[in-house]
Amino acid sequence: MPKLNEYLGGIVSELASARKMADLQTLEIAKEYAKDEMLKNFSIPRMKIGTVELTIPFAKAGSQTILKLRDFAYDEIIKVMKTGYNAADTSSDKELKDFLIDMEIYYDEAINKIRKENTQTITAAQEKYFDIIPEYITDLCVSLPNFKWGEVKSEILQTSLKERTLVEARKVIEKADENEIIVEASKLMSLDPKCLIYAKMSVSESGMEWSRYEDINGNIVETLIPE
Repeated sequence: MPKLNEYLGGIVSELASARKMADLQTLEIAKEYAKDEMLKNFSIPRMKIGTVELTIPFAKAGSQTILKLRDFAYDEIIKVMKTGYNAADTSSDKELKDFLIDMEIYYDEAINKIRKENTQTITAAQEKYFDIIPEYITDLCVSLPNFKWGEVKSEILQTSLKERTLVEARKVIEKADENEIIVEASKLMSLDPKCLIYAKMSVSESGMEWSRYEDINGNIVETLIPE
């Protein structure tokens, strides 16, 4: 994850690169105008960046909410299934929620195992520690009568559950630098809106140009000055 200064600096750098691309295109246009007897009498079009107003959402990495499996797994099921899940069937809904609570044993065991291995991130090998969780949950979902499988297949739900489980596990295992921020849209959408910070930035162009002059000793000096 980037730091705030790196992220904002990268945006300004991209704007400067955009201006460079525009100037290179202007140079090509100037060459074409110079070759044409009629066009060379016209002014060469050159685009400049005025003021760019930006509203940039981000969140501090440490502000991520740590959820229990019973909460994030149920949330993921509802999100994936949409109308394919009937929560009004209280008996089946309770069976699912109770099962998710039982599955927390496997989730916690995987987390503790990774902590003992003392890795800074969850490795590809460690991701397999969680495989049993989405498999068992999906098997139960298929067996419950309040699930309707139309366009959403059980394989889609299992894949989504696996991805969400790894996302939530990383929040627990991977300790973020306090200066790091979250900028990815998918991650920001999963956070409580109260955690979001909006940076308003105004960027205006101030160009520089080369100046060439001769000093008192007759030496040619080149320097950059504001346009």
